[in-house]
Amino acid sequence: MRTSFLVLHIAGGSIALLAGLLAMLWKKGSRKHKVAGLGFFWGMTAVFVSAIYLSVVSSNAFLLMISFFSYQLTAIGYRSVFLKNLYTGAVRPQVVDWVIGVVPALFNALILFWGARLVLRGVYFGVVGIVFGVIGALYAYTWMKSFFVPPREKQYWLFSHFQSFGAAYIAAFTAFVVVNVNFLPPLLVWLFPSLVGGFIIAATTRKYKKKFLKSRKS
Repeated sequence: MRTSFLVLHIAGGSIALLAGLLAMLWKKGSRKHKVAGLGFFWGMTAVFVSAIYLSVVSSNAFLLMISFFSYQLTAIGYRSVFLKNLYTGAVRPQVVDWVIGVVPALFNALILFWGARLVLRGVYFGVVGIVFGVIGALYAYTWMKSFFVPPREKQYWLFSHFQSFGAAYIAAFTAFVVVNVNFLPPLLVWLFPSLVGGFIIAATTRKYKKKFLKSRKS
């Protein structure tokens, strides 16, 4: 059974890495982009399900917390497409949307506490837990805030979609690097993809906001 879930975990991660890359490269809104996006979502779903099993049978609390952290990002990116008209009040968040915000947020708090505890004991790998816990908490806060205070931007869903899917891809890539790169300091391996990826996401966000602002003025 463990071998089957390990195979599912590896296969799901491989599909997510390839499909996510193709989704970024192909034209946004095209059929190929949507198919690749679905491939990424289901690949990450396979990773999440298998990671829960593997973390339980191996008593790996860190893997369990990281699994919820990364899948929250995936789920937000996926569900954002279904909440396109949230800013008009024409649609309302469903039960699944609340679950996406609340349940992983609990694990974000746990990984943040876990990381802080390690740092206080002089184990600086705990910085990883602090960074991921803060990132996850920010995404959960932004996601659920939109349920109480409707976003004003028509393109809110688009930013939520690519920012969350982008962050989920960083998480998948980080997992790949952690498994395959053993000659660099662990903190660098765990955090460098988030640093570079975060910069790319921020730059892409600025680019599209300027583009939409320019189109409104013209």
